This record gives sequence, C-alpha cells and structure tokens, in this order.
Amino acid sequence: MSTKKAFVTGGNGFLGLNLVSLLSAGGWHTTVYDLSLDRLEEMGPENTTLIRGDITDSNAVERSMPEGVDAVFHLAGDTSHWKGGDDRQTRINIGGTRNVVHAALKNGAGRLVYTSSISAFGFQPEPITEETISSANDHWINYFRTKRGAEIEVHRGIESGLDAVIVNPSNIIGPHDYGGWSRMFGLIGEEKLPGAPPGSGSFCHVREAARAHIAAYELGKTGHNYLLGGADATWLEFTNVIAALLGKKPFRRPIPAAVLKTIGRVSYWGSIFTGKESDVTPEKATLVSSNLTCRSDKAIRELGYTPVPLVDMLADCHRWMIENGML
Repeated sequence: MSTKKAFVTGGNGFLGLNLVSLLSAGGWHTTVYDLSLDRLEEMGPENTTLIRGDITDSNAVERSMPEGVDAVFHLAGDTSHWKGGDDRQTRINIGGTRNVVHAALKNGAGRLVYTSSISAFGFQPEPITEETISSANDHWINYFRTKRGAEIEVHRGIESGLDAVIVNPSNIIGPHDYGGWSRMFGLIGEEKLPGAPPGSGSFCHVREAARAHIAAYELGKTGHNYLLGGADATWLEFTNVIAALLGKKPFRRPIPAAVLKTIGRVSYWGSIFTGKESDVTPEKATLVSSNLTCRSDKAIRELGYTPVPLVDMLADCHRWMIENGML
C-alpha cells in the first residue's frame, strides 16, 4: 500500500497544526505551504516537507504543489474582522483559493478539501444546515463575503473537473490556538473583558475538525458542504466556563449589544491611527451580538464527525495554554 501524499496550505495555523499532526501520525507524506513555518519547525512532524510561500503568488503555489498529490487541504485564509484588512483578506481568501484550485487542476490532484466557515452562509434566523441559502454574498462583513466567494471559486473548479469537498467549521476551540478564541482567556484572566457578549454560537473542537477534514477526503461527496458544530452556547455561557477555569467570578448578565457595538465603533477609529486590528471591532461586536449556530447532522452521519462538549474543548485549550506558558 503506497503512502498517501497531501499538500496543505496554512499548515502553520491553528487548525493546520492539528491537521498536520494527524496526517503525520497517520503515515501521510505532507507538503506544507505557508507564509510562516515557525511553529511547524518547532513541532517537527515526521514525513513533512515545509515550503515557505505566499498563497497569493499563483506561480509559487503551482510550483510547490506536487504532481498527482492525493489530497489538497486548503486551510490558508485571513480570519480578520476589521475593515482595515479587507483588501488583504480578499486577496488571500478569494484570490488565494483561486490559485489553489487552478494548481490542483493543473497538477492532477486527487481531491481538494477546502476549509470554509459557517460564516459563508451569513447570519440566518434559524440554525444553519447545508441546505440553507447563503446570504453572505453582499454582507457588510468582508470575512463573510470572502468565505462565500472562495466557495464559489471551488465550485468553478468542480465545473472544470476538480474533485472537491467543502468543510464549514463553526467557532474552533482547542490546543495550538495562538490568536483565536484563546485570547478570551487573557482578557478574562486580566479582567479586561468589558462584559459577556449577548449572542450565541456553535463550537467545535479543533481535533475533531481536523479529523473531519481527513474524513472529508476519504468519505465526502464531491461538491458537498459539511458543517462542523455540535456544541451550541451563549457567549455568556462561553465566558463563564473560561472564568471558572481561571478561578474568576462569573459574569452575571450579557453586556447590551448597543454598548458592545459602540465600543467597536470607537475602537475602529482608534485602529485607523494605529493601523492595527483592535480586540473589539464593529465586525466582531456584531458577530458576538448575533445568534450564529449550525447543525452537524450531515457531518456526523457521513463523515463520522464527533461533537465535543464546550467545557471539554475549553479545558483542553486551557491545559495547552498552561503547558506552553501562555497563562
């Protein structure tokens, strides 16, 4: 039985580190393409080739992808929720996906698994399913627009003969999170969070999300989406689980959405002068003031996806942060 080969973009990121570890443990030979490789270099996964490169460089993507690779896992993306980063985000999320699709077609890749997001469906009045009609095309939040636009690029590739599957994680929690929701531990621990957000969301464990990507390669249906959620909670519940892990007092009630959005607007004007994304932006304030949840029935049924309780995934993240001196 020959060794399977994978090409992974964004392998140095949160989900990527977990996926590359699973591929290495599973005996795959993996080529990772990312702008930064420092964390993977430190981790040193076996049977892994590291290539430093920009996803917006179409020629470099094509040259770096091995011919006839079994699987392309396209994880690279810009998750910014800040208007100041919109142009860069569009180049990465849409243009970068277009580059990967073209390279996969030209180099004869076996299957592309694209990491999209629940955000590609936009805000919806009911929990999102794979049959939900997306409202993200014209959404004012650029991240929503670009994740939907990237899915369209994947479908264009399918029309040209590419075998591709789309995975849509919800909010990802767990080890190797250097800049996502793990930041809430610092804000709550240092008592810098102004209050618990008023919305709700779906959450998935990064380990199970990574496993679902491999299952999407093995079992997913061409052209299909697979939503990864499983744990639904209010942001008040989310912040209070973290507070309990840190030995902090729980938040009694959510901060009003109007107050949170005002903080976001003020922070945005400050970010214009600093040139850096703030902890609270209008986009982030809207996201955590809304109810954005999904169903995972299809992924459970077809991919063997396993949801994890919110308490367990946050405890795993907390443990990892302590082990790495982040708390």
